[in-house]
Amino acid sequence: MSVALEGHCGIITGAGSGIGRGLAEAFIAAGAQVAILEADAAAAEQAAEELGASAVAYGGVDVTDPEAVEAAVGAAHERFGQLDFLVNNAGIRHEAPFLEHELEPWKRTLDVNLTGVYIVGQAVARRMVDRPGRILNIASIAGLLALRNRAAYIASKAGVIGLTKAMAFELGEQGICVNAIGPGVIETPLIAHYFQDPDRTKLIVDSIPLGRWGHPEDLAGPAIFLCSPAAAYVTGQFLCVDGGWVSGKGY
Repeated sequence: MSVALEGHCGIITGAGSGIGRGLAEAFIAAGAQVAILEADAAAAEQAAEELGASAVAYGGVDVTDPEAVEAAVGAAHERFGQLDFLVNNAGIRHEAPFLEHELEPWKRTLDVNLTGVYIVGQAVARRMVDRPGRILNIASIAGLLALRNRAAYIASKAGVIGLTKAMAFELGEQGICVNAIGPGVIETPLIAHYFQDPDRTKLIVDSIPLGRWGHPEDLAGPAIFLCSPAAAYVTGQFLCVDGGWVSGKGY
């Protein structure tokens, strides 16, 4: 069974930069057409222009806004005539000690990272009526492990893992497979400040058995597989793509 995506069309949220941008490039290289749903309209347009004719931008779309999501997903479905995959990648992070974590960033983080997956997932799944669709949710190893100063982010990503299982359980009768991957430390603009701190970079590398942090292209293979015909009997699963970080605490 092929892992190629030739003739497949779908949506990647938050694909204006970082992980989403890398996945869009990889999916197109595998033969897919990709609709970029992105809050930053300029970033969406730039990404689509750089990715070429196989990409289309739907910018200014906040994944927490059901009406905006419905309009963009409907437009993508009409343009392509089908939706074979969705990658729920859009996400934010807020860092603060638990006792100093304010309520508004808590709510916003859960809204974008968890409720956004629910909103976009519903809109896309309703259009995967006559074909075996694939939904891939981008969670995090933070959904399994506690990290300092990231209470909202951790709660949201743990929720994504649980929601993935719930979606898989209910959408299986439609032939839709729903899975999640948990990136480890991936070098993107979202965490660029990590790599400007020598002590933090050493801590990161020392915590990863493979001895390096990840790059967006490290996620491409697992993501393409889980969105391809080759993953036709894989659903409800959570795969860590972290260089081995969660394999053990060490000393």
